[in-house]
Amino acid sequence: MATPLEQYDSFIELYHNGKIEEAITGLQKLTESEPEFALTYNALGAFAKKQGNLGEAIKYAKEYCKLTPADSFGYTILSAYYIEIGDRQEAENAISQSVAIRIKYQQ
Repeated sequence: MATPLEQYDSFIELYHNGKIEEAITGLQKLTESEPEFALTYNALGAFAKKQGNLGEAIKYAKEYCKLTPADSFGYTILSAYYIEIGDRQEAENAISQSVAIRIKYQQ
């Protein structure tokens, strides 16, 4: 059986080959079988944003941040999604979290 990373890579390849719905369905199933595999949520968030579904993008970005709390870039992405829906306060909260993480790990 393929590892979660191998499965993820195959779904990303499907996406890049234009099989978008198949890729998204595969990634969603991967979240069910491997709920701690953070990259899946990151990809699903990006794909949801590309489809104009910012509510889903935010949901997936939040899950990614929960699973990878030391990844400042995850919070930067989350902030960008909030900016796009016009939620300035949540955008500022997310970017503040990103900055705090970067400062913490620079010391």
